[in-house]
Amino acid sequence: MIEENEKTVESADDLADAMKHLAANVKAPVEKPHRVKAWTDDDEQTLFVLRHKHGFEYRYIGEELGRSTRSCEWKNNNTAWNTKPWYDSMVSGSAVPAYKKRKHLDQIARTSERRIDRHEVKMDIVGDKMVAAVQAIPKVPKPYVSRKRREHSPEDVGLILGDSHVGQSFTFEETGGIAEYNTDIFLQRAENLKLAIADIHELHSQLYELPTIHIFSIGDIVAGMNTAGAWSAAYIVDDVHTQAMKGAEAFADIIHHCLHLFGEVKFYGVYGNHGRGAQKGLEKEYINWDYLCYQFLQARFADNPRVTFVIPKTWWLMADVRNHKFMVLHGDDTKGSGTTALSSLVRDQNELMTIIREIPDYTLIGHFHSAGEITTNNGKVLINGSFMGPDVYALKNLKKSAKPEQKIFGIHDNRGITWRYDINLDIDR
Repeated sequence: MIEENEKTVESADDLADAMKHLAANVKAPVEKPHRVKAWTDDDEQTLFVLRHKHGFEYRYIGEELGRSTRSCEWKNNNTAWNTKPWYDSMVSGSAVPAYKKRKHLDQIARTSERRIDRHEVKMDIVGDKMVAAVQAIPKVPKPYVSRKRREHSPEDVGLILGDSHVGQSFTFEETGGIAEYNTDIFLQRAENLKLAIADIHELHSQLYELPTIHIFSIGDIVAGMNTAGAWSAAYIVDDVHTQAMKGAEAFADIIHHCLHLFGEVKFYGVYGNHGRGAQKGLEKEYINWDYLCYQFLQARFADNPRVTFVIPKTWWLMADVRNHKFMVLHGDDTKGSGTTALSSLVRDQNELMTIIREIPDYTLIGHFHSAGEITTNNGKVLINGSFMGPDVYALKNLKKSAKPEQKIFGIHDNRGITWRYDINLDIDR
């Protein structure tokens, strides 16, 4: 029995009528419409200032305004801010109360502190692991001294000699205290070079034999004739004949010194531009005071079979030393300075080797008075320094200065050039 409105339902028909009556009187639930919180002018100003002036993230702005991150982002991206009446004043100032900004700044600071704390913990963990992994190195009672001497294969020594410019003279007063040069300084630097060769020989001869020194003279022994080129004649104090004799004697002394250290001395000589016997083009290339100096040296050592000379009439030569080819030239045909000169050097070397149909492993040059080295496709270009250092022309016209240096290096059968030094000629030994 079902009761409904105080009536008794006794049959199926009565039950159906009762169900219809119930359905008619039961009210369906009313669905409330979704209401979006309206944006007030204060809310918009707060959003604009926090986002555009202070760069707060949307989630911080949402917390301040009681809105979702997505709502704040949508509002910012879909609002024409420059149409708001307060836009101009807001760009130059902030309408957000100080306590609101301070609240969010404090929150950002706390977040940054938590990140720093996590980083410090990680670093401490890493540090602990490193300390745990480190084992103390046992004490070394005394330095290791090898008793195996001269078990390595022998090497020859190469010395680039050149750009002495004997006869050139300038003072500290004329260069503003930067450099000075004269014949006495040249002779002192030649002496320093001899002693440096002896030091280097003593060091390396303990490891292997050094049977031969190859002296590659690259020219400009003399400062030159006043009428043969623009050699700054005002700074040349000796006539070219005196220059040649003083330079040849000094070079002879270096060769003689090397005979006390090495079993054999091989001398290769090419001429430079300062030794020209006349203005360029008026005489053959080998009519050169450098070439005359080499002839003088060859005559001086004519009775000494341990000294051999290679003195071609060409401005270049190719020498085979311990299975490696050395191209030797002065370098005055290369134009430019700085990086321009470097690229020109490589180009000139490549063009010359295509003419002579030989590929050098090393090219030795001078002329630029600045020691250096360039790696090429087939080997290296070694640039020698000078005896003179920076002169008035280099300082005033080229704005360049370099130490007085000469190059010395080892030559191995298989490895080619091994060790190398730029000998500073200003260091007294």
